[in-house]
Amino acid sequence: MANVEVFVCGGTGLVGSALVRQLKRASESTEEGVALRGFCSSKEIVSCAKGNARASIGGDAISDEEIILCCSSPDAIVCVVDCTSSETVTARYADWLERGWNVVTCNKKANSGDYEYYARCVAATKMTGGGKWFVEATIGAGLPTVSTLRTLIATGDCVESVQGIFSGTMSFLFNTWDGVSPFSDIVAQAKAAGYTEPDPREDLNGLDVARKVVIAARECGLQISLSDVEVESMVPSHLETCSSDDFMKRFSENDELMATRAKEAESEGCVLRFVGKVDVTDAKASVSLAKFSKSHPFASLSGADNIFEIKTARYGPTGMSTPLIIRGPGAGAEVTAAGVFGDIVALKNSSLA
Repeated sequence: MANVEVFVCGGTGLVGSALVRQLKRASESTEEGVALRGFCSSKEIVSCAKGNARASIGGDAISDEEIILCCSSPDAIVCVVDCTSSETVTARYADWLERGWNVVTCNKKANSGDYEYYARCVAATKMTGGGKWFVEATIGAGLPTVSTLRTLIATGDCVESVQGIFSGTMSFLFNTWDGVSPFSDIVAQAKAAGYTEPDPREDLNGLDVARKVVIAARECGLQISLSDVEVESMVPSHLETCSSDDFMKRFSENDELMATRAKEAESEGCVLRFVGKVDVTDAKASVSLAKFSKSHPFASLSGADNIFEIKTARYGPTGMSTPLIIRGPGAGAEVTAAGVFGDIVALKNSSLA
């Protein structure tokens, strides 16, 4: 039986190194048919097949030849895993898929980026001899969000909407904030604890959520791009271009507005949550700070969990049922790596079918 031979781009980063550890542990225990052959950072490549031999490389531009030197067994099923956030790496997906290599990724850039390139990657997976593309961990870390949508559609269900709290950081902020204390204090605490990006605006501006919304929308068959998503940023326009330090000093200027919105929600028996939504029926997508009844599943979320509400012809009011809910940790190196590993196992199983 041919092994799935794995090469990990970004194998020394938080998620990549967690995946490398998980793959090595699995190879020593029960996971047969999957072999880690090599990994790289932006500076060097490590060949596990050659006693962890190391060689320097130039940036993210890992060459096919370097990967082949690692994944060189006869009839190997080559799987390139992308644990980076690099567009240099995602720009290689189509070529890899077209040559029959398989791609597993938690990098959101390709399947939320330029639609023509995304379509080329999808088309490559349908070619005779084309590779397979697995993207589960691009939404919700290790949660089965993409696979659930694909299963619903494959079994003839009609997805009407996907709504959720797609960001672990934004989940933490609004699950923690009591609506009375200054919102800027919660952001500062989250930044100090490492829950936000070094510049919290990268979380607060909604772009990360918008990317995940685009991915979900495309999985549902919509041909949309980031520019089609209506995004409500939590960053005041006058603080968008200042330095990160100045932003942290001045973000308190927004506290009064946030307190007013929290008070209005409370008066209606609701809470505020930062959500992304795909309205498949009307072909619209949005990211916004919205109000939800305290009895809604979104209101009972804790920590940095993600939660997704999927309404379809079978699940939800149309189907005289309740929506399908997926909930769990939406961030963290170990769970994200586990989501990636799950896709590698799915590749192995599909290759044996």
